[in-house]
Amino acid sequence: MSKLPNMKNKILLLLLLLITGVAMAQTFQPYKSGIIPYHGYVYPIVPGTEAWKSIDHNQRVASLQLPEDTLHNISTARLLETCLYYPFNIDICAFDDQIASFGRVKSSFNGYAELYQRADFVQQLMNLYSSRNVAFVNQITVDYDRGLYAFDYHVMEFMFTDAAALITDTQASQMATLLWEKKEQKTLYSVYGSTNRLAIALAIGRCLQRTNAFADYQGTTLQSFLQSGKLTNASDLDYIYSKVRNQ
Repeated sequence: MSKLPNMKNKILLLLLLLITGVAMAQTFQPYKSGIIPYHGYVYPIVPGTEAWKSIDHNQRVASLQLPEDTLHNISTARLLETCLYYPFNIDICAFDDQIASFGRVKSSFNGYAELYQRADFVQQLMNLYSSRNVAFVNQITVDYDRGLYAFDYHVMEFMFTDAAALITDTQASQMATLLWEKKEQKTLYSVYGSTNRLAIALAIGRCLQRTNAFADYQGTTLQSFLQSGKLTNASDLDYIYSKVRNQ
């Protein structure tokens, strides 16, 4: 009889572990292996769960919107992470015109609208982008996570294409250099691919435009590219890169 309390405690402990395990399984985590801790908003309906599978697309988009009190009180650093890991960011790759696709994704999530209004958004974006180690991708053993880590850069670079309109002249040069250095580092690792070459060039170009770096350019295709993100002259990319190399 004296062993019953211990048995009861063991049963309670097992139940606690089971409940905790279920709760952990229902918590939003961008990476399967947890290689990078997530500090953003935790969605009430976690993508991939049974609750998520039971609702349609419009209901899923609605479930991801941040509540008003959270939207206005969450720190910019946490809000940036929330946007970086917005589950429907993958739709950026849904169409050939990824610049336009990014615009559609942004318009579907109220977190982006709030983020771009924050006075410290640009600096926080530069800090996060700088802190990521390109070479770290080779230390990731889970292929799924390797792809997502590379995609993180892709999403941030799309953010930079719009952030260029919000920066100071001093930040313009810093941002262009930062993007160029990351681009050069990524050429050593095939996992990053070449799909975001356009986004990096556009972001760099919009930054350098603030510094009057294109005063010697002859023609109209560069301005068209910087305005619309649609490339009609491939040599414009090399021209932009030559300017950032020599600034």
